[in-house]
Amino acid sequence: MEDESEQAEFTAMVLDIDDDPAKSFDEDIPTPMDESAPKDACDEVSEDSFFKDSACIEVARCSWDRPVRQNYLQGCHWSPDGTCVLTAVNNDGMHIVELPNDLYGKDHVSEDRPVDLLTSAVHVSEGGLVYDLAWYPRMNSGIPETCCWIASRQHEPIQLWDAFTGNLRCSYKGYDQFDEVEAALSLVFSPIDGETIYGGYKKSIKSFDITVPGREASSFKTKSTASCMAIAPSLPNTILYGSWNRSISVLDTRSGECLKVGNYNTDNSHTAGVTWLGFDLNTEATMFASGARKDPKILIWDVRKLTHPVRSLRRTCATNQRIYLDFSPLGQWLVSGDTRGILHAWNLRDLDGDNVPKELLFPLHWDCLNGVSFHPHAPILATSSGQYHFRAKATDSEDGEQDAKKALDPKVENSLTLWWIGKGLFSEE
Repeated sequence: MEDESEQAEFTAMVLDIDDDPAKSFDEDIPTPMDESAPKDACDEVSEDSFFKDSACIEVARCSWDRPVRQNYLQGCHWSPDGTCVLTAVNNDGMHIVELPNDLYGKDHVSEDRPVDLLTSAVHVSEGGLVYDLAWYPRMNSGIPETCCWIASRQHEPIQLWDAFTGNLRCSYKGYDQFDEVEAALSLVFSPIDGETIYGGYKKSIKSFDITVPGREASSFKTKSTASCMAIAPSLPNTILYGSWNRSISVLDTRSGECLKVGNYNTDNSHTAGVTWLGFDLNTEATMFASGARKDPKILIWDVRKLTHPVRSLRRTCATNQRIYLDFSPLGQWLVSGDTRGILHAWNLRDLDGDNVPKELLFPLHWDCLNGVSFHPHAPILATSSGQYHFRAKATDSEDGEQDAKKALDPKVENSLTLWWIGKGLFSEE
């Protein structure tokens, strides 16, 4: 592998890149906002128009209505180029759903627009519980070799999947202290070039070279499990990771040094395991948010002062399932679901007298709203719903009617839904 020609050949094999130098993986890959991108791509819009009419217009939906199989969704993730959404479905693998063609380039949508019923464009069958997913950050549908994502599943190594065919490209194996392959619990790419994959494990964070499948390139010991991770583009050598023991830490990949975020004080930490971390990419990576299981608090932090959070927001979170949050592309909005099916949207640039962001509430689902994801350059929000339901046993009634049994069955909604959150055309009625 020391010979440059051998390395180039191996890189092409992993990422399906041909030998044409014009299509080299190291070149600057255009995005939908570049001049070389399709001209009908969605134009970037001002986020002042988001949720302006205090309404979300449903434009598309894909459902898994089989309550017996517990096909609840586990979050959703827009692709970096905004052409499709990736999601994991319990007992049904991973799915990719494409954005309807008529929504490209739109600046408004009518409330009377029919809701598109979508089907999966790509389906990777069930292969164990999916722990985490991450898109390749330079993904562009115009360059098929860049269209891929990584996933970590129960009893499996990190796997790289093709977003066009659903085929497995290669695997990255992390080994434990007994030299046995273990599954990563969280995943993140190096944010700018995507050349490095980081996997969070029970007692370590391991790095992998995307062009070299197999064993990890390096490993950093941690005192706690890395249940979720985040990296900011302006801080590529710094990994922020949360743990099930309520702690949040910062790892410097150059020195291996770890710094603690906050403490176990009630005001400066979560009350349960941390399940989500994410940066506001529009503030030069100084602000990030954290959320935890069965904890109503959302904590906003500043990397320049890690002793205590900047502010605390509230949501309803009564489940151990991961409830995602997401910052809007320009950093004006922070959204989160909750176990009641309500979307919380905070305008971070519109504060009240107590210096608290103004909040909007939207009842979008009748089941747990577990996933939220902003489109990268259009006023469209993807949400996913569902949770594990313990089915109650019906008692025999005197009249023998089955209505009593039906009343005991919980409402189940397992769906991936796309919402228009920009300018809308509404009827006067």
